[in-house]
Amino acid sequence: MYLVKFASDTVTADRVATLSDDERKRAARIRSLPHRNEFLATRIQLRELLSAALGCPPAAVPILRKPGGKLHLAGEEMEFSLSHSGGWFAVALSAGQPVGVDVEPIRPLEGMAEIVSEFFPPAARADFTAARLDEQSTVFFRWWTRIEAAVKAADGGLDDVPGCLEGAWCESCDVVRGLAVAVAVRGRGPFEVAWNIVDPALSHRKDALPVGYSLAG
Repeated sequence: MYLVKFASDTVTADRVATLSDDERKRAARIRSLPHRNEFLATRIQLRELLSAALGCPPAAVPILRKPGGKLHLAGEEMEFSLSHSGGWFAVALSAGQPVGVDVEPIRPLEGMAEIVSEFFPPAARADFTAARLDEQSTVFFRWWTRIEAAVKAADGGLDDVPGCLEGAWCESCDVVRGLAVAVAVRGRGPFEVAWNIVDPALSHRKDALPVGYSLAG
């Protein structure tokens, strides 16, 4: 599991050249330069992570897009999931087990109580109701990312939200302040997650990270 802080120096001509024609065309259609660079950086580092796992050059990583838009590897047993938001992106890699990941900045959101009441499972509703007012956004996005990750692991959509956590094992990451991250795997678990965080700003916390976490890159 990789959690990476966006860095503009990732987007260089030689690294952009490793992307597919489709990826470069999609980037060109993004009008906002910061958003375009974030998209390019995400795809560049996704390819580099997968190339290290597969033992091939980044340009040779066989990333395809399913009809619904989900990315997958052609002819490989490895599963992966990708999410990016708020200047961060997360990549989950799994050896053959369906996996999903979601990352969201924690922020006030209008209508949280209504969303919780309509879509969240009973345990999430209880957590949200029990939380202090100043903690509700944190609780909301902790569960929101778990639900999103579980839906991705099941290759589902909005219609699958109510029962998405059934048959899924989830783990959340609370190490980065103001950021909610969750990974979900289809299966009963427990599964072992190795969290690798790439953010120069956290270098001073290397010795204070919880067990199972490390700073990478």
